[in-house]
Amino acid sequence: MRVLSIDLDYIMGPSIEDYNSIDYHRNPTIRWDRFFSKSDSKESDFHIDKSNLLFCYNLFLKCLKTCNDVSFGYDHDSILFAIDQEENIDLINIDHHDDVFHGMGENPDEEYEMVTKHNLINEGNWGIWLYSQGKLNSFTWIMNDNSDEDNGRNNRDKHYLGDAYEYYLKEDYKFENYDFDHVHICLSPQYIHPDHWHYFSMFISAYEEFSGK
Repeated sequence: MRVLSIDLDYIMGPSIEDYNSIDYHRNPTIRWDRFFSKSDSKESDFHIDKSNLLFCYNLFLKCLKTCNDVSFGYDHDSILFAIDQEENIDLINIDHHDDVFHGMGENPDEEYEMVTKHNLINEGNWGIWLYSQGKLNSFTWIMNDNSDEDNGRNNRDKHYLGDAYEYYLKEDYKFENYDFDHVHICLSPQYIHPDHWHYFSMFISAYEEFSGK
């Protein structure tokens, strides 16, 4: 099964590392209220990468020509509602984060145990859950150039996933075709400033126009 997943926090590359780990909260409204109460940041500080937005949107439009199975979610682990019963998945994840490990526990081994033994799955570690269940053929991460500045994520993920794991910048990856069995789009509102949430609606509108649903 060939799956494309696009997390719209990918468009926040120019500014996301300025707030990525500050005042995180499961509720995005609380998260942003807390952030602005403690910060001198202004709405105009949250720049998007327009080339990333166009890359994702144009790719989505190409995929809609052949793929009728599309899902949308606020958090990225919502993809599991669509593909958790599937096998032999070749996954392409366009995302600022790798979503293999989230950083729970003291180290990746501890998080792996939390995911596999206790099903503590979230928006940042659904990838390792799929792998642990034997569902992945491959996991390809298309990332930003500042997603893994110390190469720690990619070294860690490669250690666990082995040859199943690859990572690229969009400029270095070439799609063989645009035929996917499933496409997932998520907003990740904790990582996207509210002024940019409307881009999620743009993708939904495109799907409605193509599908008539």
